[in-house]
Amino acid sequence: MKVPYKKLVLPSVLKGKINGRLDKGMLAPVKCGGKMLKEVAVHFNAMYDEAKAAGVTLRNIGDYRSFESQVDMFNDRYSLKDEGRKPQVTRTYEGKTWYLKKGKAPSAAPDPTGVRGSNHGWGLAIDLAAEGKNGEIVSLGGTKKAYPWMLANAPRFGFYLQTDNDKSPEFEAWHWQYCEGDAVPPYKQTPA
Repeated sequence: MKVPYKKLVLPSVLKGKINGRLDKGMLAPVKCGGKMLKEVAVHFNAMYDEAKAAGVTLRNIGDYRSFESQVDMFNDRYSLKDEGRKPQVTRTYEGKTWYLKKGKAPSAAPDPTGVRGSNHGWGLAIDLAAEGKNGEIVSLGGTKKAYPWMLANAPRFGFYLQTDNDKSPEFEAWHWQYCEGDAVPPYKQTPA
């Protein structure tokens, strides 16, 4: 299956900013709950409305993440001891190799300098689930309607997956990130 991927470009408003330490005024609410970079929230909310009109209700399971939250998540998911996970996913943090624990999803290593880090720390990424028939949260990747809708439509709003390889141990069907930088996503462009 072909999944939408595009190299992420940081919007110019993030120049000189520190990952995970964005001013609260740079963030705005998104309609499924949580916050994203203001400029990105506009596009996400337009996508949310279109998905809802198509019968897909998106639910937030991870939005903007502060540096401290990223450290907490990393410490929960990674260990300095290899516990035998196959395939193994490693990260370098504090000059050491960290190993992803069994049963945990990958996450970015915290970057104390704020230059790199999780795209959640830039306010560009959101982890999504779908709302089930009785209002319960269901896995986006396990849905028959929500995930195919995202694959077909999210790129028009500037949202892509973090890799085009759905067989990679790094692949996350729930992690969508805004990759357009300062460019106008296709849904906003006037047709020729």
